[in-house]
Amino acid sequence: MMQPTLSKKDRLPTAVRVFNVMMLVFIVMLMGFPMLNVLAVSLSTQANSDSPGMVLWPNPPTFEGYSFIWKYTNLATPFFNTVYVSVVGTILHVIMASLAGYILCQPNLPLKKSMTTFILLTMTVPYELTMIGIYAVNKDLGLINTYTGLIVNGMISGFSVFLMRNYFQAVPQSLAESARIDGASELRIFSSIYLRLAVSGILTIGTLELIRRWNNITITVTLISDMKKWTLPVVLRFILFDQTSTSGTSYIFANAKMAAVVLTALPLVLLYFFTQSFFSSGIMIGSIKE
Repeated sequence: MMQPTLSKKDRLPTAVRVFNVMMLVFIVMLMGFPMLNVLAVSLSTQANSDSPGMVLWPNPPTFEGYSFIWKYTNLATPFFNTVYVSVVGTILHVIMASLAGYILCQPNLPLKKSMTTFILLTMTVPYELTMIGIYAVNKDLGLINTYTGLIVNGMISGFSVFLMRNYFQAVPQSLAESARIDGASELRIFSSIYLRLAVSGILTIGTLELIRRWNNITITVTLISDMKKWTLPVVLRFILFDQTSTSGTSYIFANAKMAAVVLTALPLVLLYFFTQSFFSSGIMIGSIKE
């Protein structure tokens, strides 16, 4: 099969293409060297990790930094706290966003425009303006220092609702009408037709929400004062800037600090590696649909 060729008008000048390649190489180096330095320092010995300058290759490589930070700072507890809060919260978030998106895509929904406008307005209010109110509400509900508080807060977002609504609007209404004629309930139509045709959207909002919850520091420091219930990003912050709060040792070497950074970021890197193919279609549908 013949491949389509670009006309001379559509081809970029050689100088422009060379400039684009050079810019891409520069951006990759600008972003890649710091990450490579963090990985190399985390695999270095204690003495070598504290030496000045950028390290791109550990000599000799060792995992003593990972062993130290996992054992002596009890990193396992905040790690599993983060996994539990992020996974459970993401599952609930996807369910709520899917249900809300299914409701908003119904053609005969009363007050549809008003509800859409209200959801859109919630996306314009920054978290900092509502932080005191959120704390007061959670305190009245007894959610301070609980995992439930971390899971419930942020369980739904306007962006996820609109993204799922746009996916569901692409599903032909004739499929739902045929299912209703055959006696299928709304829950059956939602689960068997709409959800199965919106797997890409579900994985998109699920990945974005998991990343947000994994990296969330603000809500944790707002609601949680019990160190045993801290999540990994909060513990990482104290390891890097206030190590006396998380360790009984007098000093944490740079290789252990960078090991904590790698352990915090590695699950998200692996997650993005397996789900990156869904982002292009998911975000594009969310941006071009009305």
